[in-house]
Amino acid sequence: MYDNKNQSDGAIYTNDYKNSEKQPDWTGKVSVSRDMLKELVEKLRGGDTNENGGVDLRVALWNRTSKNGKEYKYARLDIPQKKEEPKPVENVNNDNQVFDDDDLPF
Repeated sequence: MYDNKNQSDGAIYTNDYKNSEKQPDWTGKVSVSRDMLKELVEKLRGGDTNENGGVDLRVALWNRTSKNGKEYKYARLDIPQKKEEPKPVENVNNDNQVFDDDDLPF
């Protein structure tokens, strides 16, 4: 299901240079792949946008520790996939058909 999903990864570290409350607590970067950029542009051109005219990205973070012992967040961005509507199940039973216990295999 997720094999063809465009994803971009990165790392977010504690901001060791923070001097005021207006600066971020964490900072880092995520590299956006060419394929993800293409998909984003296709969505924009096709009108598949959010209420602000942009394209939403989903963000996931994992706690990690670097080889140097510094804690950081491993970040992954992806483009949320539209949820498919469940298909209605057709009634395959004949409503006039009657089963009795002899019809059951157990």
